[in-house]
Amino acid sequence: MARNPGENVLAMAARRHGSAPAPQDAGDVSGELVVARAPLQPRAEELRALRTRILIGWANAGVRRRALVVASPAPGEGRSYVAANLAVAFAQLGERTLLIDADLRSPRQQRIFNVPDGPGLAAILAGRAGRAAQVALPEFGELTFLPAGTPPPNPQELLLAPALGALLGELATEFGVIVFDSPPAGLYADAQSLAFRAGSALVLARKDRTRVSDANRTIRELSATGARVVGTAFNAF
Repeated sequence: MARNPGENVLAMAARRHGSAPAPQDAGDVSGELVVARAPLQPRAEELRALRTRILIGWANAGVRRRALVVASPAPGEGRSYVAANLAVAFAQLGERTLLIDADLRSPRQQRIFNVPDGPGLAAILAGRAGRAAQVALPEFGELTFLPAGTPPPNPQELLLAPALGALLGELATEFGVIVFDSPPAGLYADAQSLAFRAGSALVLARKDRTRVSDANRTIRELSATGARVVGTAFNAF
């Protein structure tokens, strides 16, 4: 993938190597959670390697607020898959980790983790719910999940509102790592709003699907918010 000079690029090939039987304690969750359900598979090791490179990048840059938006230009490029697995991988290190499904248009994380319906980020930002919307997931270590909730009619306005910045400032005092899932950056400006608040972004590209020009445009647009693009991840699955 082409990149701008000096840009840090992380390469990850998240291939499908075949399924393995789920551990007894994996829980009734999606098989997409490979770092929990199939931890010895090469794709799980690749995701853990990506986690390590992100942590090293943050440390080298002196980043204090370790909040990351997982972004990509178009639908179907693996954002929810990578965000969910990265969150579990961070939690497995003992990091207090919060996964936020900030795709207020077509959320998937609730299905991946098999979490019952309830209020979520949209309701919190609209002032209709509080922090009780967070769900602890101790079977994955130090992991907490904040679902998107019912898709609102005004997702962009909610993500631009000061309430998100205030919420993130509060959450950053409680969690060592915060991971955001996001809508397609090529279709909506939501990922830019999230990157502006979070300060870091990871851009995904998918083999035979993502165009280099689209990925480069997403990198430029996220960088323009002042966020640090920690790199790109290439998914070959």
